[in-house]
Amino acid sequence: MLKNTRLVVAALAAIALVLGGLIYRDVFVGAKNTASAVNLYTVARRTVTATVTGTGNLVPMQQANVSFKVSGTLTEIDVHVGDHVSAGQVLARVDATPEENALASAQANLAIAQANLQSAETPLTQGQINQLRDNVTNAQQQYNDTVAQVNLTNTQDAAQVTTDQNQLTADQAALNASAQYQLDLSNLAAAKSQVVTDLAKLTSDGCALQPATTNPCMTDFNTLLIDQALVTTDQGKVNLDLAQVNADQAKLSSDTAKQQADKSGGQRSINQAAASVTSAQDSLTTQTESKPNQILSAQAQLASAQVAVQTAQQNVTNTTLIAPMDGVVNSINGVVGETAITGSGATAEAPGTQAPLPTGVASSAFMVIGNVSGLEVVIPFAESDASKLAFNQDTQVTFDAVPNLTISGHVVAVATAATVQSGVVNYYATVGLNQTNPALKQGMTSNATVTVSKVTNAIVVPNLAITRLGGQAYVNVYEGGKEVQTSIQTGVVGDQFTEVTGGLNEGAQVVIPTLRVSGSSGTGRIGTGGGVRIGGGG
Repeated sequence: MLKNTRLVVAALAAIALVLGGLIYRDVFVGAKNTASAVNLYTVARRTVTATVTGTGNLVPMQQANVSFKVSGTLTEIDVHVGDHVSAGQVLARVDATPEENALASAQANLAIAQANLQSAETPLTQGQINQLRDNVTNAQQQYNDTVAQVNLTNTQDAAQVTTDQNQLTADQAALNASAQYQLDLSNLAAAKSQVVTDLAKLTSDGCALQPATTNPCMTDFNTLLIDQALVTTDQGKVNLDLAQVNADQAKLSSDTAKQQADKSGGQRSINQAAASVTSAQDSLTTQTESKPNQILSAQAQLASAQVAVQTAQQNVTNTTLIAPMDGVVNSINGVVGETAITGSGATAEAPGTQAPLPTGVASSAFMVIGNVSGLEVVIPFAESDASKLAFNQDTQVTFDAVPNLTISGHVVAVATAATVQSGVVNYYATVGLNQTNPALKQGMTSNATVTVSKVTNAIVVPNLAITRLGGQAYVNVYEGGKEVQTSIQTGVVGDQFTEVTGGLNEGAQVVIPTLRVSGSSGTGRIGTGGGVRIGGGG
C-alpha cells in the first residue's frame, strides 16, 4: 500500500514539472513571431439559441390528499403504500355505529314531522273541536279545584300552628308558676353547688394525686359520689317538669314545617294547573284559529327533518373512504384501531396543472394518492430567468438518478405569484414531458434547460467579440490589416453567439480578443496581441 502511494506521488510530481515547464515557455519566454497574430472570426449565418436552466422534481400529473369527513375508529384499511387504486375503490373504513345511531334518530324525527304536518293539514271535525273546548274547561276546573284545595290546606295549617303556639304559651306559664318546678330547680342548683364544693375539698386535701384508700381522701370521694348522684336525681325531676313544654315545642316545630311544605307544594300544584289551562287554550287556538300558520310551521319542521336525515345518511356514507381517482398510494397515516380524524391536507397545485407543488412538509391527510400515469417537472426559477419563460417553450430535461437520459418537453405554465424562501425570490414553472420512461419515479431531481428565444439563419458574432460601452455594442472589424471599432445592433443573445441585426454584413471579419502575458528583463506585463487565446471563432 505504501509503495503504491509513493508511485502516485512521484507521478503527480512529474506531471507538475512538465506543466510548469510549458507554462514558463508560453508565458515568460516571448515568441517573436506571435506579436502580429490576430484571432479572427468570419461573420456567417447560423442559429442562435438562448436558454435558462433550473432544477426541480418529478411530480405526478395529479395528486389528491384523501381524508375521512367524519372522525372515528379505524376498522379496516384495504390498501397499502405503493398499491395501484382505481377511482371509486374502497380504501378504508371507520366504525359507523355513532353515525348509524344518529341516522336512526333523524329518521324518527322525520316520521314525527311528517305526522305533525299531516295532522295540521287535516281539517278538524266538530267533535274534535268540542273535545278541545272540553279540554280547556276541564283544565280550568282542575285549576279552580287545585286553588281551593291549596287554600283550605294552608288555612288548616295556619290554625294548627296557632293552636300549638297557644298550648306552648299556656304550658310554659303553668310551668313557671309551679312551686314544685321552682323547688326542683333550686334543689338542682344546690346539688350542683355542693359537687363543686366537694371537688374543691378533694383538691385541698391533696387527694387528686393520692389513692382513695385512706382518710380523709376516702371520705371525700364517697361524699362526692353521693352528691353527684343527687345532682342526677334532681336533673331527672327538672326534666320531668319540662316534658310537657318540650313536647309542645316539638309539635309546634313539626306543624310549622308542614305549613311551609304545604305552601310550597300547593304553589307548584297551582302553577302546573295554570300551565295545563294555557296549554289547552293554546291547542284550541292553534288548531281552530291559526291553521295556516300551523301548516307552515309543520312544513318547515318537515324540511328541517329531511335535511337532517340526508346529512346523517351522508355521514354514514362518509365512514367509508373512497379513492377519488386512479393512481398509486403514496402514504397512509394511521393503523386499524387508531382514531382517524377529519383531516384537511389540501394539495397545493403547480402552475397550469393539477400536479402538486414539491414540498418538504409531510401531508396531514390520512392518505395521499398520486396519478403517475404521466409525470411533470415542477421547477423554481430565479426571477431574472422566470421573466423569460412562456407557454409551450421547448425544454430538455435530464435526471440525476438516470444518467444519459434526456427527455424533451415544453413549458405548461409559469406562476404569476412569487415564492420567497430564505429571502430568495423564485417563480414555479411546470414542464410537461413529451414521453415517459419506466426508470423515472416521482420525486426524482430533474434539470431543465428551457429555450427562451431562438432565431435561425441569423448573422451572428461570438459573444467574446462584443464589447459594450454606455449600452451600445461594438466589435472590432479587421480591414486592410487594421482593427476598426464598429457599432452594431444586436438581437437574440445566445450562450456563445449573438444575433446581429444591423451594422455588420455577412463575410466580414471581426477580431476575437486574446490575452498574452509577456516578460522582458525579468518583468512581466499583460497586453493584447499574439499569445494565449481567451475565445474562439467559427
